[in-house]
Amino acid sequence: MKRALVLCGGGSRGAYEIGAWGALRELGVRLDGVYGTSIGALNAALVARGDLEAARNVWLNISIKNIMAVEDPEDFAIEHMVANKRDVIPFLMENAKHLRMDITPLQQLVRQECDEPRIRARGMGLGIMTFKVPQMQGCPMYLRDMKPGMLPDWVIASASCFPIFPAKVIDGQRYIDGGYCDNLPLDMALSDGADEVVAVELHPYLTHPEYARLPWLRIVKPRHNLGGFLDFNPKLMARNLRMGYQDAMKLYGRFDGWLYTFRQINALSVAQPARRYLNRLTRFDAEFMRRGSLRTGQPVNAPLLTALESETAFERLGWKDVWVRGLELCAAVMGYRVDAIYDAEALIKQIRRFCDGAPLPGKLDEAALHAAWKQGPRQTFSTLTRWLIANGEFPKELWHRLGELPKETAAAMFMAETEN
Repeated sequence: MKRALVLCGGGSRGAYEIGAWGALRELGVRLDGVYGTSIGALNAALVARGDLEAARNVWLNISIKNIMAVEDPEDFAIEHMVANKRDVIPFLMENAKHLRMDITPLQQLVRQECDEPRIRARGMGLGIMTFKVPQMQGCPMYLRDMKPGMLPDWVIASASCFPIFPAKVIDGQRYIDGGYCDNLPLDMALSDGADEVVAVELHPYLTHPEYARLPWLRIVKPRHNLGGFLDFNPKLMARNLRMGYQDAMKLYGRFDGWLYTFRQINALSVAQPARRYLNRLTRFDAEFMRRGSLRTGQPVNAPLLTALESETAFERLGWKDVWVRGLELCAAVMGYRVDAIYDAEALIKQIRRFCDGAPLPGKLDEAALHAAWKQGPRQTFSTLTRWLIANGEFPKELWHRLGELPKETAAAMFMAETEN
């Protein structure tokens, strides 16, 4: 079996890929080859080099001045104007004459970090996707086919996001960013003999949805925004390294969670609370939909179950999954950071202490709910939790209003079940 790592293009979001590689190293996942596009090409070279600490240091110390020659980084703020490479193309084409940048610093960085003799000596397969112009043709390049000493040039070619960066000329041929043909070069890995692939996306959407459910492919994919593609804020780089690590560990079952990351949770210990919790959500939604249909004459969605399932796509959920999603709703309304690793039991105790400190309304009505809502999700959640634990059920006359606050309501129901 030949296993490959395939890395996506995405500018400064590339720190996430090195975090994911760190998890694979820790898990003992053997890699026979690595393939990348754009910033994924640079990271592919770092992976092939084999020095994880050096790769992490690149991303922890990188800045916009390592990419292009700018006097004031704040003057160059395209990352705040657009979300991704696809969005930026029309903007760049319109402003190309004014925005063509000197990427001498990027070239220096690539030549410094792409230790070609060491990479060739290690023998790992390495492939880089770039794009020929004016032929408008994808050009996959494998290390074995490159002339000695030319690896940094091919990495730069793959990352030459024209027209903001100049095209790279190699042997008289012009090349630009490989993302213009394939931002996640899975086919390149398959063509090189891989029969198992771990791919790292840098966007919430899938680059190749046609492959997503096939058994040879595992995808590490962020569920949170990784920042602008030229946003090299040091705190963001460190955060994205952590999140890549955590998401890869979750993919291999070492952590639990979707939006948050939890140390492994015993499925048997949470099965019964999860059953009670889901039963409570289902009963609420059934009554909410019945009342809503009578009032409007139209079908009404199930608000709490929709909130519970919102991050799980069409995955089939087990009882532990239901319980984990309930805890995630609590963490979300509390505003907890998403790049930390939590112990579930300790987190519940912390949330419970917060809720216990909230005042218990003498009566839960529209006025009390509105007063809590004005103070924000945390106060709304804690008020609903206190009431539910003390009284067992919400007032029926508030069900329509509570259905408009599905995350806070579903989270309160979860906390009520942890008291049982």
